[in-house]
Formats: sequence, structure tokens, C-alpha cells
Amino acid sequence: MKNILKKHDISLRLLSLLLSVVLWAVVMDMDNPERPRTFDNIPVRISGATVLQQQTGLSLIEGADSTVKITLRGPSKTLGDIKASQIAASVDVSGLTEANEYDLPVSVTVSRSGLEVEYISPSKVHVRVDKVDTKDIPVDVNVTGTPADGCRAGKPSSPVSTITVQGPAAELANVAKAVAVIDVTGAESTLTNIECPVTLYDRDGTAVTSQHITSKTEKIKVTVPMYNIDTLPLTVTLKDGGKLTAQQVKYSINPESVKVVTSDQASLGDLRELNLGEIDLGSVRTGVPIELSIRDKLPEGVSLENGQPDKAKVTITVDGIATRKVQVSKFAPNDTSADTTPYSVKILTSSVEIELRGNESELQEVETDSLSIGLTFDSVSLGTGRHKVKGIAAAIGLPSDVTLVEEDIEVEIQITGDGSGGADSGSSDWTGENGEDSE
Repeated sequence: MKNILKKHDISLRLLSLLLSVVLWAVVMDMDNPERPRTFDNIPVRISGATVLQQQTGLSLIEGADSTVKITLRGPSKTLGDIKASQIAASVDVSGLTEANEYDLPVSVTVSRSGLEVEYISPSKVHVRVDKVDTKDIPVDVNVTGTPADGCRAGKPSSPVSTITVQGPAAELANVAKAVAVIDVTGAESTLTNIECPVTLYDRDGTAVTSQHITSKTEKIKVTVPMYNIDTLPLTVTLKDGGKLTAQQVKYSINPESVKVVTSDQASLGDLRELNLGEIDLGSVRTGVPIELSIRDKLPEGVSLENGQPDKAKVTITVDGIATRKVQVSKFAPNDTSADTTPYSVKILTSSVEIELRGNESELQEVETDSLSIGLTFDSVSLGTGRHKVKGIAAAIGLPSDVTLVEEDIEVEIQITGDGSGGADSGSSDWTGENGEDSE
């Protein structure tokens, strides 16, 4: 009987121990259950980039900033203690051999045991490898905005004329230039060494937005000179002549004034008007504009504002004196050539207009037959062909109160000859427009 009880006692003890172990396992499982845990934005490390560069000359263009979502499974307590920094995701590019785009598998390692990787999203990372080149491109500087009243912006300048950019060879080939823009709105004085951002542009003039094209030079220093703008009235000096005085005439100038630019107000000094020079009243025709240079009269350090004319037209009108314009068709040629070769000279100009000034009644009495145009030239020096020669108006017996306006007169002639014959020295055959003798 005792033996039976002993056997039962041992069995009960073993059963009790087994139940205790099972109960402990159940309790422990309930206290630390296995579960999943997801970690977002785990950065993907790119490995093998150095090997790739050394073996193929290729560089990583895209994929360096990739992240993945990783789900781990394991005991709750273990998962609760783990940090994202203990999870490593990587992609190996060392085996790539050609410039292209690839989707490479992501490898994940965890620095704690007892955990398994249940899910990776995405499971592959998109990478791009290519050869990286460098290129020097020109830098343009543009001005925007409007300076203060009375000021004008000059040409901008920078000590930097080119910058170096780098990127994939295919994209880099289309990069044409860099542009820096400086705003001069409201500026009254020279802007010096202003830092301006640089924007890259392609051959079509479109801003380059590719993140793969980079430049170490993001800003350049720009200087823009500012100039003062002044308005100067235009004037002329009248010289008495042809029985006219400055008090007897009026003149108008077109334009009446011009805008000039100076870098320093001292350049103008005491200048308050711009004199275009002297006009001899004895040689001007009433109502006929005279063109004078503006630019040549500007003092040193002063220039015309953009868009301003560089010449002015001066028109003279006469007060209290009558004028008469007449056509003169009589010519008095004088060939000064000493050559014995006969030349035939034909006057192609039928008549020229000249101006008379004086008393109204006396002007009307002037006979045009008393007027002629004197021509002096050297036919040998001119040679055969058409030529324009200068003439001088002359008159015989003009009334005392009537004068000829002194002016340069152009007359067209034609010289012909074959170099044969033996005429007297200085002789030429003269014919008028219709081939008639003109003496």
C-alpha cells in the first residue's frame, strides 16, 4: 500500500511541476506578447559608391536621400526598447557598371536579437548613376527697377565673369549661362559690391531647375554706377553777315534741350546751357535748317542720355527784311587744268536756287540774267565721269540794299575725253544740259 502511495506522490509532483512550467509560460506570454512595430522614414544608406567611382567613374545622381518604412516583429518588451537608430537600411551600388537608372533591393539589419523584419516599403529604391562633369559658363548681370528721380543706372559690373558648374554630362551640356539680377529701385548713388543670387539658364533661356546641376558660387558681388540726369537748353551764337545782324533774325532749335548724364555734378561746373557754335548770317538761307552736332560740344565727363539725339537743326527767320529765292541757270566754269589733253565738260545741273535779301521793291527789280554760278575745278585731277563741284553765286549790278546769301553750291558735271588730240593748255569744250554751248 505504501509503495502505491509513493508512486502516486511522485507522479503528482511531476504533474505539478509541468503545470507550473506551462502556467509560467502562459503568464510570461501574456505579459510580453509578440507583436509587430512599424518605423517610418528610416534613411537608406548607399554603400559601394566609392568602389563604383573608382571602377567605372560613375557617381550617384539620385537615391541618396531615400527613406523606407520598416515593420519588425518580436516580443513587446524588446520592440519597446528598440530605437530607429538601431535599424539600418542600405542599398549596394558597387556592382553597377553603366550610367543608367536602377531599382535596387533594400537590405535591413537590426542591432537587437530576437527580432525579424516583417515588411519593407518600398522594398526597392530607385537610384541613378552617371558620370559627373564640370563646365565654366559666363555670368551676365542684369539691372531691374527704376532709380530715384533724376538718376540713371549705368552698366553693372562684377569681378566674377565665369562660374564653374557640375552635374551629369547630358544635363550639363544644355546649361548656357548664369544670370545675376540687381534691383536699383530708388537708388540715388552708386551701388557697390552688392551680393546677388545667381540663376542658371539653358540654351532656350529657361531657368535650370535640375537639382543635379550644382555650383559652388551661389552669389556674386555686383557694382552699378548711378549717374545724374540734367536738362540743358541748346543755344547758338549768331555772327552778323550779309547785311544782317543778330537783332534782325530769330532762330529755333530742334530739339530745344537735351538730357545729359554725369557721374559727378562737378563735371557740369557752371554750365547751364549748351552752345552748339557760331552761325554766320551771311551764309544761311532763310527757313532752311542747319544741322549742328550736339555730342561734339559736350564737356568731358558729360554724355547724352540714352535715346537723346546727337544732332540739332537750327532754322533762321528774318524780321523786317524781305527775301527772294530765284533759279540761276547761268554758269561760269573755270578749268584750272594745265593738261593739253582736250576734255569735254557737260553741265548736268540745269539750275540752282539761291536766295536774295533786301528791300522788297528792290528785290523785285533784280534781273536773274545778272546772276551766275562760278565753277572752278581741275578736270585732269577729277578725271572722266560724273562729278559734283562747288560753285559760288555772283551778281553784276545788284541794288545796294540787296545781297546774295553766301553759301556752298553744288553743281554736277560730266567730264569726257579719250586722251587724243592737241588742244591749247587748259582748254575744254563746254556744253550745257542739252549739249548747247554754255558760256
